Amino acid sequence: GAAKTFNLQRTQPGPNRTPDRTPGTLTKRYEVKIPPGITEGARIRLAGQGGPARRTGQAAGDLFLRVHIAPHPVLKVEGQDLHVEVPISPWEAALGAKVGVPTLEGDITMTIPAGTQGGQRFRNRGKGIPHKGAGRGDLYVTVRIAIPKTLTQREQELFEALQESSTFDPR
Repeated sequence: GAAKTFNLQRTQPGPNRTPDRTPGTLTKRYEVKIPPGITEGARIRLAGQGGPARRTGQAAGDLFLRVHIAPHPVLKVEGQDLHVEVPISPWEAALGAKVGVPTLEGDITMTIPAGTQGGQRFRNRGKGIPHKGAGRGDLYVTVRIAIPKTLTQREQELFEALQESSTFDPR
C-alpha cells in the first residue's frame, strides 16, 4: 500500500465563468490511499469527488481512478506473483550454491541445488504481492547461467582440464 498525491484540473461550469463567458477551471489536490494488494487496472472510487451534478441540489458524482503499476527494474508483476531472473555461474549450477535473490522487502538467500539447469524455475511461497484479504502471492525465480566473457589464464586452464576429463555430453 501507499499514499499518492495528485492534482486534477477540470472545467467549472456556471457562475465561476470568466468575463469572456468561457468556463473557469478548478484545480483540486487529492491524496489517495492505495490499498495493499491492488493489481494493474483496478479502480479506486473517490465518493462525491467527481463533477458536479447536472441538476442543482444533487450531490457531486464519484471520481474513479484506474491503477497502473510502474515497472520495477528487476521484478516483474503477474497478478499477485512476482518473477525475477537470477544469473548464476556454471560452477554454482553444477555444484549448488546460496545466492541472493531480490524481493519487495530486500534480498533473501536461496539455495540453488547441485545440477541446476539454465531456465529452471524455483518458487518461493509468500514472497510476492500481498492479497487484499490475507496472504501473499509467490516469487518465481528463473535461473540464467552466465558464462564469463573473458577468462584469466588459470580459468582457461581449468575449463580445458574439465573439458578433457568430463564425460558429460549435453547433446
